Amino acid sequence: MKLGFLVLLAINVLGCNAITVANQSPFIEAKLIGVWKGEHTEQGGTIKSWIQTRNADGTYTIEFSFTEPDETTKNFTESGRWWVQNDLFYEIALPDMAQPDKYKYSFGEKECVHFVLVESNALTEGIDAYSFRECLIADSPPASIGSSI
Repeated sequence: MKLGFLVLLAINVLGCNAITVANQSPFIEAKLIGVWKGEHTEQGGTIKSWIQTRNADGTYTIEFSFTEPDETTKNFTESGRWWVQNDLFYEIALPDMAQPDKYKYSFGEKECVHFVLVESNALTEGIDAYSFRECLIADSPPASIGSSI
């Protein structure tokens, strides 16, 4: 009887540990794959808008456009890797960043996701104040496997 109880207890403990480890493993959230449009207005009036393509292989590209209050515009591109782990969205621009930015995320409106920055090496003040929404505008382009099949 005691042996049976110990076996069941061991299975239960090991099973819980496996679930915990699985929850901590990085993965690609299928609902975040696609082409997304976002915008954020900073306190100084700068409007940051972007189109981000998140691919199923964990890569991303962002086309940014920053418009200053005097109407000058700066455009640039960023690319890197993304994943989800421990209920947070991670994003790292390679090779520019040493550590990824981390965001809480939630799906509210249909085909839109809300992000709140929780950790960033680039932004040290007002982290919780930086939030934005992205809305899906297209499915992700098909993965490129190679030039010959």
